[in-house]
Amino acid sequence: MKLLKFLLLGSVIVWGASCNNTRKIFVEHDYSYETNFKAYSTYAFLECERDTGNICTEVYNAIHRQMQARGYRLTTNKPTLLVNYGIFYDNLRYQGYTQPVIKNWVDTEDDSFKYEPVRYSLDKGTLIISLIDAESDQVVWRGYASGIFRNPNSTNNYYRTVVRTIFDQYPLFAPGYDPRDQASQQGK
Repeated sequence: MKLLKFLLLGSVIVWGASCNNTRKIFVEHDYSYETNFKAYSTYAFLECERDTGNICTEVYNAIHRQMQARGYRLTTNKPTLLVNYGIFYDNLRYQGYTQPVIKNWVDTEDDSFKYEPVRYSLDKGTLIISLIDAESDQVVWRGYASGIFRNPNSTNNYYRTVVRTIFDQYPLFAPGYDPRDQASQQGK
């Protein structure tokens, strides 16, 4: 009986330790205070640098969905935004910034906000999505998720969920686009 309790306790400890190794992914974003986010309505993609196992295609489709859901139109004729994304397979040191929620800044455009640098050590499997002003070639927003390869039992929509989690940090819409109007029109 004591042996059974000991084995059961040992199994619980091993199971608990394995659960601690499956941490959630880390998601953050940065943006430029010099940007008029209300000026963007269209976008085009830049090529994914490295496509392994069709991940770039899945990420491309997920980003396309998120941009459409925000009212941005895909175009090849003079886009206002360029979308670039990359997948980093090794650990990565990255400098981000502690900033106010982007929606709060866009609503106020308060010039008193400062960039507060933060250094991150990002785990293997980092997806970085950049929105670039097509006219100036300056990055205006960057979202990133680290540790995206931790879940070996991921579903078919796993990368769609990762991209959506990143875009949850970008709650802005194209000018004149009201998602409530779109939802009511789809219901008709």
